[in-house]
Amino acid sequence: MSINKQRDALLLFLRRIKEGRAEMASLRCALVKSRRHRAWPLIARFGGIGDEHENLVVQTIAGLYATHSMETVSGNFGDACRRLMSDDESRKLFDPKEIGPVAHRFQHLLAAERGSEINERVVRFVLRLKTADIAVNYADLYDGLLCWGDKIRNHWAGSFWHAPELEEAVI
Repeated sequence: MSINKQRDALLLFLRRIKEGRAEMASLRCALVKSRRHRAWPLIARFGGIGDEHENLVVQTIAGLYATHSMETVSGNFGDACRRLMSDDESRKLFDPKEIGPVAHRFQHLLAAERGSEINERVVRFVLRLKTADIAVNYADLYDGLLCWGDKIRNHWAGSFWHAPELEEAVI
């Protein structure tokens, strides 16, 4: 099964069982190492068993979706994280002397290594997104975690620190 088909099949499955309280509770266990075996019967067909990077991505996406199923198809994770900033932090976003808490945590996320480190940091951000009622693009998040590296870091960072259009200087 190709990566996109596997991702799409997982997301379709998650959307179908969204109202199943028992299934969603089991899927949330995928986020806790000592309890992730409870989610395996549901995510095994999507490659969700094991400790390899690909397995952890499936476990993370399934657990996060079960925790915060508010989904969007637009934007990427950098866009969603940017929406967490207060107005005050947004105004100071480009001032390196006054980095705000969300920007600081986002830099920490971007510094993560592939594997459980990036997954754990993403989990913390999604929990904050849930609290703020901000939707997540799970297809993009799946792809980003699966292919984590400089290209994804740059893509998310570009969205997070997207500078507003500059007015042309009048000479």
